[in-house]
Amino acid sequence: MRTAFFSIALLASSATIAATPIDGWYAGVSGGYTYTPDNISVSYYGLRLTDASYDSGYNAGINLGYKSNPLRYEAEVTYINADLKKFYINKVRQHGIDGNTYATLGMAKVYYDFPDIVPCLQPFIGAGLGYGWVKTDFLSKRPFGLLHYTGSNGVFAYEGTAGLSFNFSESYSLSLAYRYVGTQRPDNLGKVFQANMATVGVVYRFDEGLYK
Repeated sequence: MRTAFFSIALLASSATIAATPIDGWYAGVSGGYTYTPDNISVSYYGLRLTDASYDSGYNAGINLGYKSNPLRYEAEVTYINADLKKFYINKVRQHGIDGNTYATLGMAKVYYDFPDIVPCLQPFIGAGLGYGWVKTDFLSKRPFGLLHYTGSNGVFAYEGTAGLSFNFSESYSLSLAYRYVGTQRPDNLGKVFQANMATVGVVYRFDEGLYK
């Protein structure tokens, strides 16, 4: 009985250790929900476009990184998209509308991985700096007649992240994260671009032999 108990404990301990990452290269993909606040306040042929709101959007990204415990260094490209819900011209709500806003962001990021709160479950925080291409495309048919506005700029971008990683094998982990992205004010939009994102990510570790 004592031998069986010892064997089970040893097996559980080995499984936990095997899923604990140490230094090594990794790559991953992520995606999820995006909320995008109002991001436009511009004049166009004497008309003032303001107060845009968007339907629930999405984000998708790929990343490449290196873990040097407890830090991770990562390069990531993220695409964010949300469809237009409403906007105003000269404080009048527009109808017959179409359009969207999107951003493509390239980020250099640093994460700090905290010790496991339970076996294999690891909290983390992170921050990033980079560059983004932001574009907004608005179309309305009334009450001012047909109007089509497109504005885009390249801008400095930054990010803050917090989440949890589940290291369920030597080669793979799953993460859940909240990410906030902000940018400089694009001249052709008149307001900063922001995005609040809930993401799910999967990571593959190349150097399996470097994991306990």
